[in-house]
Amino acid sequence: MSTVTTSAPTEVLDRTGSGMRTAVTAAALVGALGSAGYIAGLFLLAGASNAEAQRAPITIVECLLAGLAYVIVAVTLPGLAGVTRPPRWALSLAAAGAAFVGVQGWVYGTMVANLANVLPEDVFEDAGKETFLLNLTLLPSMVLCLAGYVSLAIVGWRRKATSRGASILLILAGLAALLGPFPPVGLLGGLALAWVARSAKPITG
Repeated sequence: MSTVTTSAPTEVLDRTGSGMRTAVTAAALVGALGSAGYIAGLFLLAGASNAEAQRAPITIVECLLAGLAYVIVAVTLPGLAGVTRPPRWALSLAAAGAAFVGVQGWVYGTMVANLANVLPEDVFEDAGKETFLLNLTLLPSMVLCLAGYVSLAIVGWRRKATSRGASILLILAGLAALLGPFPPVGLLGGLALAWVARSAKPITG
């Protein structure tokens, strides 16, 4: 009787941990895939204008895929705190950064694509020029990804809660966020968070 009562919670925790790891890993990899597709499109659609590239169906699909995937990452990532050793505060801060990456991806796939459809190409080009206000819209993503990913990397490394490779990739992802647009941080962050989800040490009694 005592064997049943002590092993059942452990089995439930193992199943919960496995499901949470799978959810974060799958969503993070899809986010990385969508971001990589956008970057590849910059080369594949090099002959097209910026407006043509932004309203291309493949670009829209990649952006929406990355946006939705990162929203799922943001929702599921803090759940790793109940089954793995990285602390909840670090996971939640990284999840906040992931949420803003998701927002960027969704905006690129909807609002930016719509503007590329309805505006004359010269007006669309002018609207995309770098200004203080435009950079300000990217600031939350830049700050939260840098703080969240680097914090998770450092605490995971120091507590030996995640692999060193995942920590290094997280730091690179945080620095990539300073570039502004979502694809670089989306690619590196997705790969890093998937690695964290798979490599994070489980909570043991």
